[in-house]
Amino acid sequence: MKLQLSSRTLWAISLPIIIAGANETIVDVTDTIFLARYGTIELGAVALAATIYEVVSFFTFGLGDGIQIICARRAGQASERGIGGAFNHGTGLLLATSVVLFLVIKFASPFATSWLLRSAEVQAAVDAFLGIIAFAVFFHSLNLAYSAFYVGIARTRVLIGATTALALTNVALDYVLIFGKFGFPELGIRGAAFGSLFAEIVTFLFLTVYAVWKGDVRRFGLFRLGRPSPTLGRVMLRVSWPVALETLLGTARWFLFFVIVEHVGEGALAGANIIYSIYALFLLPIDGFSETTTTMVSNFIGQDDSRRIGAVVRRAMGWSAAVVLPFLALAAAVPELPLAAFTSDPTVLEGSISSLRVVSLAVMIVIPAEMVFAAVAGTGDTRTTLLIELVLSTTVLAYVYSAAIVLGLPLAAIWVGEILGWLACFMLSLFWLQSERWRRLEI
Repeated sequence: MKLQLSSRTLWAISLPIIIAGANETIVDVTDTIFLARYGTIELGAVALAATIYEVVSFFTFGLGDGIQIICARRAGQASERGIGGAFNHGTGLLLATSVVLFLVIKFASPFATSWLLRSAEVQAAVDAFLGIIAFAVFFHSLNLAYSAFYVGIARTRVLIGATTALALTNVALDYVLIFGKFGFPELGIRGAAFGSLFAEIVTFLFLTVYAVWKGDVRRFGLFRLGRPSPTLGRVMLRVSWPVALETLLGTARWFLFFVIVEHVGEGALAGANIIYSIYALFLLPIDGFSETTTTMVSNFIGQDDSRRIGAVVRRAMGWSAAVVLPFLALAAAVPELPLAAFTSDPTVLEGSISSLRVVSLAVMIVIPAEMVFAAVAGTGDTRTTLLIELVLSTTVLAYVYSAAIVLGLPLAAIWVGEILGWLACFMLSLFWLQSERWRRLEI
């Protein structure tokens, strides 16, 4: 379980994560593509609904990252018992949190949407989606625990199969339920929600069967009820709560971004959703290498070999750039090509071309920034990553509000906020990593 520093190791961990991320993005992109052909209201609403779901579920994402970081640290220490303990404690916290999240999403979110959203039609569509997707939170949390466990121990190939099952289930059910094919009722945005719910259930069943079949349940003692460890619980919460708040800030940033754009107009909201979907595709390989950077940094610290952190970051940057830059060049040169896959509306298409070029430039800043930021997370210094995320989100939102509401600038100028935010993230992360103040922590 002790990792070695090589490009082969980096790719062996990253490639399945990238493919898994692609499958997960297919779920979001499928909703966008199908609903773009169903109605403009539904297209804008699904972006808002998905962001609300992520904002409310912020603590589950933090716990998932906490499980990953601690499992990677125990893997570096070659402690199978420690890995199982981290998974079990994290899963217990996830399930307890899921009960609260279900109640909030199901019953409290309509009050928030009535206050935040101007369009009654958009609000009704958002509420319809959330009323169904609330049931998915339990399975989503368990899937997060499984994913964090396998990424933490650097056995990521299983994620390819799991997320393929997720994507295929969602695509099939979206087509059938959104448009009412094969005798099923035409459900519109509610059909997209049902597709996501059943996709999470199928993924959970896949991962559970795999864990039993491979003997991981027995080897690591997964789901084994035992005496809770106060020490491990404190470590889990200490690592997780800053990551949870960091996730909240990141998802709230996108939610508020879309809320601000919604006040500009429904057409601008639809265009922003399309650009965001393409942006997410660009970020797929970057996120994959970022997750690997976090795992490898934590693993090497567990091996008491932190001198390799800089080499991990540099290799991750280089490979991320090698994968992403050709696609950025294509998007900058022929932006109509990727945009045509999402919409045929000439107004939305014309308004999105400049925005796509700005986002392509932003991705070039994201590559180094996210790798250094991931290394800071891998050290376990999650309080610092929370502060960096706070600066990033504040920078982006301050600019976006000024550009959209105060100055009334076009959508392309609004997207410049991403460039400014990630520049701040890169500089702060690099300074903190080089300061080596993270050495004071013990996990």
